[in-house]
Amino acid sequence: MLKKIFAIFLWVAGAGLVLALILGGAAAFIYPKIMDAQRAGAERSRQQMVEVADVTIGELTRTISAPGTVKPRTEVNTTSRVSAKLIRLPVEEGDMVREGDIVAELDRKELEARLAAEEARMLADQASLKASQASLASDTADIEGVKASRDKATADFERQQELFSTGDVSQSDLDATSAELERQRATFAARLASIEGTRASVEAARARVAVAQADVNQAKENLDYTIIRSPINGIVTQVNSEVGEVVLGTIQNQGTVIMTIADLSEMIVEAELSEFDAPKAKEGQRVRVYVQSYGDRQFTGELRRVGLQSRMNQQDGAKYFDAEIILDTDGERMFSGLTASVDIEIETMTEIVVVPSQAVVDKKFDELPRKIQKHENIDKDKLYARVVFVLEDGKARMYPVKVSASDLKSTAVLAGLETGQQVIVGPFKALLSLKDDAKVNVREDNEDEDEDTSAEGEPSALASSKTDGGGV
Repeated sequence: MLKKIFAIFLWVAGAGLVLALILGGAAAFIYPKIMDAQRAGAERSRQQMVEVADVTIGELTRTISAPGTVKPRTEVNTTSRVSAKLIRLPVEEGDMVREGDIVAELDRKELEARLAAEEARMLADQASLKASQASLASDTADIEGVKASRDKATADFERQQELFSTGDVSQSDLDATSAELERQRATFAARLASIEGTRASVEAARARVAVAQADVNQAKENLDYTIIRSPINGIVTQVNSEVGEVVLGTIQNQGTVIMTIADLSEMIVEAELSEFDAPKAKEGQRVRVYVQSYGDRQFTGELRRVGLQSRMNQQDGAKYFDAEIILDTDGERMFSGLTASVDIEIETMTEIVVVPSQAVVDKKFDELPRKIQKHENIDKDKLYARVVFVLEDGKARMYPVKVSASDLKSTAVLAGLETGQQVIVGPFKALLSLKDDAKVNVREDNEDEDEDTSAEGEPSALASSKTDGGGV
């Protein structure tokens, strides 16, 4: 029995020894590979995780931006031309009206009384004119008799002179005839003067009638002004008065603004261009419009007018030039007074090398590798140089570039890159700290999206890096 137990023990011990030898050999074979994998993993963990994008040929549109306000193309203030009590207001804010529709009525009583008084005065002046004309006609008729008497006295005097020369009449008879002639002449002159006075009275009476007629016409117009009509087709956007209020108005000056009516079928954006951007704007240029209350929705428009006289911003004192942009609302009704921003497309470049804007970084000249400092794309007189990092053989290679215009997404590269290359576009923090020839890992399938990138709220590297006047 003991022999059997001892035999079993030896068999187990032998099997364990064989198993130990096998496991030891496997461990000796596998251990270096495990260590290599750990070292590779540690090396990878020390490398930057980056995102890349291709260098492509495309187009880029240069824009200038400006703040603006959405307004109707046509907007009129409906005012009162006369002072009277508002007795009817048949429209409310939001109502659509047509040209000629009654939008307000004023009390007519006082103006009707004024019209009656003016008409009565005109009748009196017309009667006075008729009297003056009758007097003129009477005087004109009388002057003919006076003229006949004067002519007779003249003929008598001439005959008396002939008789006196032949001695047929005495001196006293000649003197009497001469005196009668002078009296007739004086009478005729007096009647002529009287006729001129009567004629002047007629003209004065006629003028009074004309003035009275004008006053009557004005009183009638004032009476018509108590019915206020819409001057355009549009929508009532604001009502400033209420029934029972006395609205003020004069013919010469604008009276109380009762309401505002706007044609919302054609909207414009009144933008404020800086004095540096205004010379670049031209009529007919395409415009992208972003209205604050519509979020990221993009509207289109066309630049129609750029003011030639600068204006002063009342808040900060800056000069600006007003611009008018026709807004395409696709038939949608839009509120007046909305805040907007506009991007005016001043130039479109085609068939150019473009990269994502966040790939372009500004680096201090003194911090560049010496070989990069000597590159032809580097301006040694500037504090900063503009570079991109190109992915080559698992490393980030620094390339100095010359760039042209850029927009929110892309930047045009004039020199330094070719199509087919891949540039590093993020994350933002990695771009700021990345060095030339640094080993990097390319992020695939947008892994680790929770890391900070320029698209995740961080500004782009190009927009956020310091230029200090030193960009290429």
